[in-house]
Amino acid sequence: MAERTGDLHQVDLGKMLDPKKFDIDLKTPEKPEELQSRLRREEAEDAHKHRISLYLHLFIMAIVAVALLTSIYLVVAGDPKTGLPDKAQATITAIVAAGLGYITGKGSK
Repeated sequence: MAERTGDLHQVDLGKMLDPKKFDIDLKTPEKPEELQSRLRREEAEDAHKHRISLYLHLFIMAIVAVALLTSIYLVVAGDPKTGLPDKAQATITAIVAAGLGYITGKGSK
């Protein structure tokens, strides 16, 4: 039987597929126990990250609240001759501007 090399086209998939674009991974399916264990671990890690984020957020908000209340006190009860009320007003303005920027920036995500 004669070969017909003119009719057949050889395709080299190794040249066509860029290994940087594709990731082929062969693995066996997870057992139900392994799947449940992995899901529990991921949920625990996610809960921990959320808890840390909440604590950090509350800590920063407490610091900002102390700075705001101190500045308001200095504006109301401070001696204008010392120049502290002017600095306290600038601090209040910065805190309010940052708060507004945070609120308006949250909606754009």
